[in-house]
Amino acid sequence: MAHRFLASTLLLSRTSLSLTARARATVPAQYANYVTASAVVMAGGKAKKAAPKVKAQSNSFRKKKAADDDKGESGSGGATRLNEKYYKPSVPVKVEEFLPSTATKEHVGQVLGFPSTVVPALAQTAYPTLLSEQFELIKPAALVVRESTVSFLEKVDKAMKTPSSQSRIVLTGEAGSGKSALLLQTVSHCLSAGWIVIYVPKATTWMNSSFAYNKVANTTSFVQPLLASNLVGQIQNVNKSVLDKITTSETAMVGRHEVEKGTKLSALLEVGVKDQFAAQDVMEVFMKEIGAQKDIPTLVAVDEVNSFFRPTQYLSQDGKELDPEHLKLSKLFLNYISGKSTFKHGAIVAATSDTLLANKSEVLDVTLGVKEVSPYKRLSQTILPWTQGLTSVEVPNYTREEAKGVFDYYKKANVFFDAASEPLFLNKFITSNGNPRKFFTACAKGI
Repeated sequence: MAHRFLASTLLLSRTSLSLTARARATVPAQYANYVTASAVVMAGGKAKKAAPKVKAQSNSFRKKKAADDDKGESGSGGATRLNEKYYKPSVPVKVEEFLPSTATKEHVGQVLGFPSTVVPALAQTAYPTLLSEQFELIKPAALVVRESTVSFLEKVDKAMKTPSSQSRIVLTGEAGSGKSALLLQTVSHCLSAGWIVIYVPKATTWMNSSFAYNKVANTTSFVQPLLASNLVGQIQNVNKSVLDKITTSETAMVGRHEVEKGTKLSALLEVGVKDQFAAQDVMEVFMKEIGAQKDIPTLVAVDEVNSFFRPTQYLSQDGKELDPEHLKLSKLFLNYISGKSTFKHGAIVAATSDTLLANKSEVLDVTLGVKEVSPYKRLSQTILPWTQGLTSVEVPNYTREEAKGVFDYYKKANVFFDAASEPLFLNKFITSNGNPRKFFTACAKGI
C-alpha cells in the first residue's frame, strides 16, 4: 500500500486537507506523520451513492421459498434434514489438558487441549490463521502431542536458566508441517510454567503497511504508535499476574510521562495502553527490565518470522522500501533475535511461514541452510547481520502414530463425511504424505 507525507497532499481536496491537518495535530511534534493513501481517501472521499431500490419479490416466490425451507431443501452449506447424509455438525470432544506434566513421550499421539488457565491468555493474541480454521471447526482448541513436541520442549525447559542469546531457534520445515502448531504449543507450555511470554502470531502485519507510521525527527527511524500500543496491551493482559511481581529498577521517561523507580511492570505497560505515542518508549524500557531480572524466564515467540528479514512495504520519504531495522519496534525485536540484546534467562523461538510466498526471505533461508544460493549472488548486507547465530529445528510431517491420534480425534468430533475406518485413515494418511495441513484438509473437507 502506497504512503505519503501529510505535507505532500497538495492535490487533495480542501476537505481532505482539513481532515488530515486535524489528524496531524494529534501527533507529537518530534514525529513527521505518515498516513496510508486509503486512510486519506476514507477521510476525504466522496460519499457513495445510495444503492438502487430493488423491486419487491412476488408473494408466490416467498411462498415457494418457505415451502422449500419446510422440506429441508434450502440452505447453502448448512445442515438440513436432506443433507445430513453428507454433513454432520461437529460435536465437542473431551480431551486432557496440555500441561508440562502431559507433554511427555507417554502422551505422543494424543490430542490435548489448551489448559483452562491458558485459554484466556491465548484469546488476547489470536491464533495463527490456518490453525484458526481447525479450532473453529472442532471445540475445544487442541493439538496432538508429537515426538517433535516433546524433544523441542525439553530444549526450551533448559533455557530457563541460560541467557536467551544461547537459545535463538527458528522452526523450519515444509509448508503445513506444523511449525505454527509447535510454536503455539511452546507458548502454551511456557505460560503454564509461569514464564513471561511475548507472542507475535502474525509478524507479517508488522511489515505490510497495515499500521500508520511516524518518522522520528532527525533520524532514519520510524515508529508505529498504534501497533506498539496494541502489543503493549496484549503483553499486559497475557502476563499481568507475573508482571505485578516485577518493578522498575530506575526512574524512566516514556514519551511525556515519568515512571518512577519501583513501579510495577504491569503499571508501566498501562502507560503505553493509554498513550500510544509513549508505547514505543514503554516497550524499550519494559524489554530492558525483564531482561535484567533473573527470577522469571522470558519467551519471545514470533510466527512468520521471515517477514523480519526482507524489505518491508513501508516507504521512506524518497519512495524506497524500508528495511525492518528502520522500524523501531521491529528493530527492538531484531536485537533480541540476533543476540545483540539478551534476557538473563529465556529463549527466542520463531517459525517461518510459507503461507504468503511474497514474504519469504532468501537471506534467512540461506543462513539456516534451507536454501543454497549461487556464490555469485550478493545477499542484502543490511539484513544478513541480523541472522547470525540463529539455529534451526526442522519440524517433520506426522508419524503414523501421530496421524492416527489426530484421525481418532476427528472421528470423535464427527468431522468425516464417510464412516471412519482403518482403510479411510490409510487413504488420508498416504495421500497427504502425513503433512498435517493436508491431512486436516483431506479429513475435514473430504478431499
